[in-house]
Amino acid sequence: MSKIALVTGGSRGIGAEIAFALGKAGFTVLVNYCRSDYAASSVCERIADAGGEAKAIKADVGFYDDVQKMFDTIETDFGPVQVLVNNAGIEIRQPSTEYDEATYDLIMNTNLKGAFFCSQRALRTMVTEKWGRIINISSVHEERPTANRSIYSISKAGMWQMTREHAKEFGQYGITVNSIAPGAIRTDLNRKVLEDPAYEAMVVKNIPAKFIAEPDDISGLVVFLTTDAARYINGASVYVDGGLSLN
Repeated sequence: MSKIALVTGGSRGIGAEIAFALGKAGFTVLVNYCRSDYAASSVCERIADAGGEAKAIKADVGFYDDVQKMFDTIETDFGPVQVLVNNAGIEIRQPSTEYDEATYDLIMNTNLKGAFFCSQRALRTMVTEKWGRIINISSVHEERPTANRSIYSISKAGMWQMTREHAKEFGQYGITVNSIAPGAIRTDLNRKVLEDPAYEAMVVKNIPAKFIAEPDDISGLVVFLTTDAARYINGASVYVDGGLSLN
């Protein structure tokens, strides 16, 4: 029987590639999404076409009740979540002096609150099962400050500390908790700003590898972290950024 993997924000970008890679690796993948039924269904169809199994599940992870209902449904219909990928994220760029409370709450609720309460639910059954993998999709901005995205960076710094706390608390139960910190990736989140050739050139100039990565440059590492070959990796934050964080 295949293991159950839940990917939050799995209908597009990095999340979609992670869901696809896990499906190809033999997991039954729950593709969480918040808005587009079509996008989530397309990811599930792609997984099915590759011989995997997937189902879309709608929930806004920024809301506690949505998280609880999502896990209730998964556990009833499929069983406990054995691999959780906290990928759902929002980035809104503007000066720190211009953020309002609603925008602050939107970013923090999705990026950090949602990841915490998804982890909480998954950890309860992982402790019982004495096995589990949680992979938090963070950002180089968990450590590297950049102007005009302060709340996003704060949320990712919180995610990094959450990774460490959970790794230390739950490692004794056969559970590993790690973060992946992507750099510049061609996703829907970044596509608009990368349409500006001058901006893209500036970004590439700061990357030692001299190119911007694709979402599937992240997904292979996620699959690896679910395997027994990675069983001794716990509490790590793996930077996948072409060396951007070296600057």
